[in-house]
Amino acid sequence: MILLIKMAEIECLVEIDEKLAPKTVEAIKNSLPIKSYANRWGDEVYFETNVDVEFEENQKDVVEIGEVAFWIPGRAICIFFGKTPISDDKIRPASAVNVFGKVIRGLENLKKVKDGDEVLVTSL
Repeated sequence: MILLIKMAEIECLVEIDEKLAPKTVEAIKNSLPIKSYANRWGDEVYFETNVDVEFEENQKDVVEIGEVAFWIPGRAICIFFGKTPISDDKIRPASAVNVFGKVIRGLENLKKVKDGDEVLVTSL
């Protein structure tokens, strides 16, 4: 499954891997389309959703560039395209996240996303 995430004039495509976080993916699918507003935290874009999920076995506190995850405390989808304010030599989310996909197109444009940009998430 591929998600299209539009943030203002920016678009990115995310390839979902259901094996990584099956409960998270199912909850996101059932919530589409998702409308929200972007937030920046260093080189991370995140946005609140109405998705409600619990811990998944693959929960990670270190992520790779391009990974897309769900942050349970903020009920938010996070897109990592560089270091966050708490990163050292590794990219660190605010707390552990459920990684469920990877950006396959549009990663290079995420630096243009601003706080408050409208977000729309749909499936292709």
